[in-house]
Amino acid sequence: PMMTRQSLHPAVRESLTRLAHASDRTSPTVFAGREDEIALLDAAVRATQRGEVGHTVIIQGVPGAGKTALLNEYAARLLAAEKTERPIIPVPLNSGHLNAPATVILREMQRKFHEFEASDELQATVTRKDFSEFLASAKAPRSLSVALDDYFAVHFGRCKSTVVMLVDEAQNMSDTIQVREHLESLHSGIMENTQVMLVCFGLENTADRLCELGLSRFSRGHIKSIGVLSDEEAAKTVTGTLEIAFAPFAFQDGPFDDVLRARWINEAADVILSESANFPHHLSNGCSALAEIALDEGIGEKPPIERLRGLCSDYKREYYEARLRPWRKHATALVQVFGMDGDLWKPTAVIKQALMASDDNGEPVDKVDAVKVLDELSTNGYLERRSGKYRPALRSLSSYCMEARHNSAPDDEVVHKVRAALLTPSNDHRLANESAW
Repeated sequence: PMMTRQSLHPAVRESLTRLAHASDRTSPTVFAGREDEIALLDAAVRATQRGEVGHTVIIQGVPGAGKTALLNEYAARLLAAEKTERPIIPVPLNSGHLNAPATVILREMQRKFHEFEASDELQATVTRKDFSEFLASAKAPRSLSVALDDYFAVHFGRCKSTVVMLVDEAQNMSDTIQVREHLESLHSGIMENTQVMLVCFGLENTADRLCELGLSRFSRGHIKSIGVLSDEEAAKTVTGTLEIAFAPFAFQDGPFDDVLRARWINEAADVILSESANFPHHLSNGCSALAEIALDEGIGEKPPIERLRGLCSDYKREYYEARLRPWRKHATALVQVFGMDGDLWKPTAVIKQALMASDDNGEPVDKVDAVKVLDELSTNGYLERRSGKYRPALRSLSSYCMEARHNSAPDDEVVHKVRAALLTPSNDHRLANESAW
């Protein structure tokens, strides 16, 4: 039996359409895990409210690890929390906003307040005064912190407010006087009426980048790196998302009873989990792929296992090819090195040997460029480095390399050169012993 797209309940079609178009920039349907990070943020907010200065938190991780989803989830939780006499106001921004004058940042905040799904009371309070009227009445802000203090004093008067500045893509902050001044003023934490906590989300090099910009007084305990989810968290995310998208009334006709629905969802979830290696972005893509198939083909008695597996694989390939684009000339070498047995550490000498054999245009690569490629991949969180060896930082990247190597044409000139280089024994015999992942 098959339920075609036309026979699906309109609410189910709407739910599946929303899921099919989900991305890593939208809030996940089901948020699971990251409770340690949220506890860290909550503790920092409480400390800021107690008057402790300089509570800057840094959440960093590889691309697709769920930093933006965590940002959105935490902002939503702050808004949903019971309001006290001291309001806590999340302000999501991106790194580019901090290269603008204080008034421009405040205007962006004003716009975002209208987007928040806040309570009517908070929304009315925060947007009560027209922005142009505030600009006319406020003192000329000497810094962003002073501007924030003036702005929130208009809305909350003598009642202190706590502003949580959530800055996404923080590793991309420009090294300008404007950015340095904003960071310095935000890091001071307390003004007359407004207390500020700064939270920066970015790649693995974000803490180092902020240090370069002069923001060096944060505690090392306030730096948190995030990666893949646990088995339990990943399973909860996928099954919870599918249970919402494929609601019970989607299976109400014919043989689609509750037992079949549960089995259908569990079988589909198993495919998505096996293809994702618990990586948040791939989990999201897998759920979206299933929604796409259901909209295209309808819902059958059994989930579309093979097509789902194929789409998950395609999305994973597209994801890594896009993320690794800056090093696309070296894609074949990386695939050949890490696609043989991706669970093993590879000696630096072996990887350099493969990189130097040829780039994807068939041109030789000198040693300096090969070393640069390795350093950049490591800095950006794609490769893990330890004691003169490298391996992919994520199991899903290993599986991508293995699949790509398996699908590469053996008679391709570049592939042939790289494989020939890998078959040539390395001069550094001390790196021959590799430990398993």
